[in-house]
Amino acid sequence: MLNRLSLSYNDISVKVRTDIYNALPNKPYCSNSKSYTIIRSKYYAQDKPYIQINNPNLKRYLIVDIDESDAYSTLLDSRLPQPTYISINRVNGHLQCAWKLRDAVSTSYNSRVSPMKFLAAIDAAYNYRLGGDASFGDCLAKNPLHEHWYNEYYDTEYTLHELADYVDLSEKDASNIAANDDVSGLGRNNTVFDIARKKAYKMVRKAVSKPLFQSWQSDILASCESLNKQFSIPMQHNEVKSIARSIARYTFKMWAQFVHSMDNFRAVQAVRGAIGGKRGSNKALSGAKGGTKSKRSGSVKKECLLSKVLAMKSQHYNHRAIAEDLNISASTVSLWLKAARS
Repeated sequence: MLNRLSLSYNDISVKVRTDIYNALPNKPYCSNSKSYTIIRSKYYAQDKPYIQINNPNLKRYLIVDIDESDAYSTLLDSRLPQPTYISINRVNGHLQCAWKLRDAVSTSYNSRVSPMKFLAAIDAAYNYRLGGDASFGDCLAKNPLHEHWYNEYYDTEYTLHELADYVDLSEKDASNIAANDDVSGLGRNNTVFDIARKKAYKMVRKAVSKPLFQSWQSDILASCESLNKQFSIPMQHNEVKSIARSIARYTFKMWAQFVHSMDNFRAVQAVRGAIGGKRGSNKALSGAKGGTKSKRSGSVKKECLLSKVLAMKSQHYNHRAIAEDLNISASTVSLWLKAARS
């Protein structure tokens, strides 16, 4: 294992550059300028001055873009932790600095929401402290492996809590900034992702036949683009496209699973219906003979809906969505699921 205390700066540079290269997407966006992007293997992309640092659904580096001539002084005076690397424009002094996350934060469709929101709040607070460019979304960043920039490397990595220790997320200004989705790329990303995926879930439930993937993705992309236009500083098209692709892939698979679950549900209901018909005949006969009326309507309703509740829960619908879809209360859904697990 490398001993950080014994490493020379050259050793640190090699280690950090190697870590950055290994963490790059296999086929990142890259370019010779900010006016266009192409996709290449990272072996060829590393030779471009602009490159996509983070994977589409995985944040390994928190990157801040400072478009000021005295950006380096701003960073030194910020009282923030030492970045993992700094890439400086040799002409105008603008820079990008990045902090490596010890544990990368997943931003895919089935990721936990709390780490994403925590990272977005930290990102907003760091941008606020440094006067970062609100329009930067890290889809195309300065390439810290390219000599076009003046690069500095430091062998540092941080947990989210360690990064949060340097800013007060409860401060009035910081909390307002963190809550403002227009401020940072991660905030806008989370908002579009959260709203668009919920719309996609409803589209899945309403689809009567399996859609073509391209048209399905186009519909979701249109929804994401519509949401993005509502921001005062919209995200770049590539970022929106990546969000739409992630949602489309998941919901496209979910449609087939949902239909399979519903087919099983209908088969079970058909059997129960046949049994119920026989019971109904017997009850009618009992009634003719002076029998009493059944009082099991509540349990019958549970029998009819429980399998559907379980099917929807397996598709990751929350209790409120299940309740609204089946016209029952969320507390009833919780009770039934709790009983089913016991």
